Amino acid sequence: MPNPKPFGHSLKLLCLGGCAVVMTACATTTPAPTEQRGPVAQQPVEIQTPTPTGPTSAETDPKDVKEVDVKEPETPSAQEQEPVQTAQNGPYFNNRDGLTPPHMAGRDTKRLALLLPFSTSSSRLAQEAQSMYRAAEMAVFDRDGSDVLLFALDTKGTKDGAKSATRTAIAAGADVILGPILADNVKASAREAARSGTPLIAFSTDQTVAGNGTYLMSFPPEAEVARVVDYVAGTGATRFAYLGPDSAYGRRVKSAYETRVKANYGEVTAAESYQGSDITVMQTPAQRLATFHAAGEKAAKENGGITPMSFEAILLPEGGTALRSLAPLLPYYDIDPADVQFMGTSRWADPDTVREPALSRGLFAGPDKDTQQPFLDAYDRTYGETATTLASLAYDAVMMGAFVADGDPRQRYARAESGEGFYGVDGLVSFDADGKPDRGLAVYQIQNGRFVVVDPAPRSVIGGT
Repeated sequence: MPNPKPFGHSLKLLCLGGCAVVMTACATTTPAPTEQRGPVAQQPVEIQTPTPTGPTSAETDPKDVKEVDVKEPETPSAQEQEPVQTAQNGPYFNNRDGLTPPHMAGRDTKRLALLLPFSTSSSRLAQEAQSMYRAAEMAVFDRDGSDVLLFALDTKGTKDGAKSATRTAIAAGADVILGPILADNVKASAREAARSGTPLIAFSTDQTVAGNGTYLMSFPPEAEVARVVDYVAGTGATRFAYLGPDSAYGRRVKSAYETRVKANYGEVTAAESYQGSDITVMQTPAQRLATFHAAGEKAAKENGGITPMSFEAILLPEGGTALRSLAPLLPYYDIDPADVQFMGTSRWADPDTVREPALSRGLFAGPDKDTQQPFLDAYDRTYGETATTLASLAYDAVMMGAFVADGDPRQRYARAESGEGFYGVDGLVSFDADGKPDRGLAVYQIQNGRFVVVDPAPRSVIGGT
């Protein structure tokens, strides 16, 4: 797996539409080539406007990036155009006209556009965008070679902003587009990217926006539910229950849960939902489940165990304070965690979760922490702060994007759908034509106040080529 290391390289800044912050990893002592080997490489036009549209100085790292004010590039007259560097025919595919810093002229440059909501009105989302940008920067310098050009474009967190940024990226010659984050932004970008045959590696968890050249580098709850249900079904459980919020997230999880239980030849025998996150709205649904469970236990005792338990496992898709309010209600109403397997999603991956006695022995699926930790440590050393939730996705997206961009443009989609998948700091992920991520997740159990891996994440795709 990638091993982040210190960076001593400078960042190259160029202007091209929508506030593009450009960075490339380059050797500091590389002599100018005496003969160009790549196809034509044309210098981009640098145009400034008085109105800034990109991240402010407060949102960027002052040691690496400065604010650049730009507008859409204009076509210069023949007298204004810089001379085009001609080249001999070679085995390069990506060195066509597009954004090219002088020191990369003639190289087999892989251009990656990073679309993030730097100037969104949401401070949380803006912080996420900045952290993802920094993680992407790390990935550029962690790669071997100096053939990747990464430029960041501001979507503003809007559909129109995403559409405009995507058009700018394509005009700049992007081989692969990374982002956006929000589902409606991804839809807007995907339409533009598909027209040009440019793969889009986005960060939304909404699986409905995937496909037709859009791949989701995310952790959808459906994948987490499938992994933990498969594991528990493998222990012999066939009867399952559900207790969770009546929210968009809760409904997605419930639907995926019912589908996966059925795929394992099991049955969801009881399901209860509630609106809100206060313990008062959770009590009645929990009590109804407990009554149903007690009836099954009573019947089993009366007929010598011939009647199965009402349910052998229950999914609680909550996190944080809501989870610590919900979980104790079940043993309070006589659903014993020693008899019924409690399950959750990656929302359980909170240090406070292990302090709740009712969740001892509880299971959930999530990314392999052993592969994530070196990245998190390197990020902290480099920037002096903790990486945000989505930062690792941006890091892996750069690595995957560089692979997808490398070679015949007609085969980019085929490379994205490689049967071997991609192994990064978030573990294994692979894609089919539907663009939905097939994640290699570990199964964790809460034991003695800590998260313990009881079934490791896979490191290769079964049947991969």
